[in-house]
Amino acid sequence: AQRSKRPHLASPPLIVIIVKKRTCCCNCKMVASRLIAALATVLAIADAATVRTEVVRKLVAAKSLAASGLPDPTCATGVISLKEGEGPQACCAGYCGECSDYPTCATVRGQNSTFACCKTQVLSMACGSGAPANVCLKSCKESVPPCILETGEVFTTPAPETRTAGTDCNEAVKEWRQKADVAMTPPSA
Repeated sequence: AQRSKRPHLASPPLIVIIVKKRTCCCNCKMVASRLIAALATVLAIADAATVRTEVVRKLVAAKSLAASGLPDPTCATGVISLKEGEGPQACCAGYCGECSDYPTCATVRGQNSTFACCKTQVLSMACGSGAPANVCLKSCKESVPPCILETGEVFTTPAPETRTAGTDCNEAVKEWRQKADVAMTPPSA
């Protein structure tokens, strides 16, 4: 049995193939393209998991608010539409992903979500604008998403880098303990 005289068919690191654009044979090209496809799939799955986590968080918060009978005046548990013109903004359900008239807004998660995710339809269902009273959408000051935000005020999502209790919890505890120690320490004479 003779050894192959084609050492380029040995398995070099795949990253070298991609970085140096080495095209030694069809097999290497195929392996490199499969690696790129697998990497793209992993990145897409990671991104989808992040989005899914945010949707679940908003869903749980919305159910909690609805169960307690509290409204959501700033659309914290939903998705805010962009401000256009003088009319009000829509606050779509948290599972929508975005609040606009995108092509699949009527069938999010395989269900009829026309009046929960499509901005124009959500706004058209506002109470007092011709929608039947049993299905009309109230103001966000009175209900949870989907709802209509107040006219005349521009609502935006908070900046991700904004300081919140969740982001600085350990710092707040440390600061509170320092203040408690100072308060409990008798003044030195």
